[in-house]
Amino acid sequence: MNVRFCDRSFGRIMLYLRWLVIPVFCVSIGCQHYEWRDDYERAEVQAREQSKHMFIFYKYYLDADSNRMLGSEVLSDPEVVKLFQGTVNVLLDQEYGPRYVEYVGKYGVRSCPSSIIVAPDGTYTVLRGLVSKERFMDFAQKALKRGVSSAASDEP
Repeated sequence: MNVRFCDRSFGRIMLYLRWLVIPVFCVSIGCQHYEWRDDYERAEVQAREQSKHMFIFYKYYLDADSNRMLGSEVLSDPEVVKLFQGTVNVLLDQEYGPRYVEYVGKYGVRSCPSSIIVAPDGTYTVLRGLVSKERFMDFAQKALKRGVSSAASDEP
């Protein structure tokens, strides 16, 4: 059998598995409560047109802290989920490619996990790293309440 054919077939299978496994994994760890989008550009347009906040969670699927944030520790908690029912929610994985790294880069984000809340006027607030549910709730409530806050960053 031709080695190139095997390599290409294996690569194609791995690509398909990645697109199957990531959504199944998200559902299993609790992030199904959000209406996640993975198309940043469309989400940004929707948020602007509807004058809504945009919540961006930037992660890496192999990063333990990202998975803990998505799992039962923070983002899947019912109180946290409730905060983001009226926002445009975007889930970006570092694995998606350089274009996605550029999207979060404009908010000064270079590491996973990072949470970004963008107000309708384009100002934003960033929270980096794994944080407790209480710390995340405080961050989110302040960012969503301000609405038109100046760009700020909150380091853990």
